[in-house]
Amino acid sequence: MQFISIILLSISLLLGLTSCSPKISTRKLNAYTTVAPTIVSYNELTMDLDPNPITYTIDVSSESGRAKLSNLSVEEADDLALIEAIMSHRCATIFNLQYTHLVHKGKVLRVTVYGYPARYKQIKK
Repeated sequence: MQFISIILLSISLLLGLTSCSPKISTRKLNAYTTVAPTIVSYNELTMDLDPNPITYTIDVSSESGRAKLSNLSVEEADDLALIEAIMSHRCATIFNLQYTHLVHKGKVLRVTVYGYPARYKQIKK
């Protein structure tokens, strides 16, 4: 008899605990609308982009250009022109690169690099 009453008491407590439900808030917040993030490129943070584009040309009409472009493929001539453009304009890289070529019978006669030079920002102390 006492055993049955303990079981009934346990069942009633168990039902009492499961029947009470906590108050659930239905209000939803969107983190994007409450705090609008600013998306910034890593390059914007570390580099200054020159607003004026540059052009650099290597041509076989000059003695040095003839020596540089002899026996180079188009890809090798592009790489050489890019490196020389970066060195001559004292920049770290060139953005929005565009190349033009003059090729005759498989020989590169002229390669031109066009783009916007970028330099690392100076750290102010």
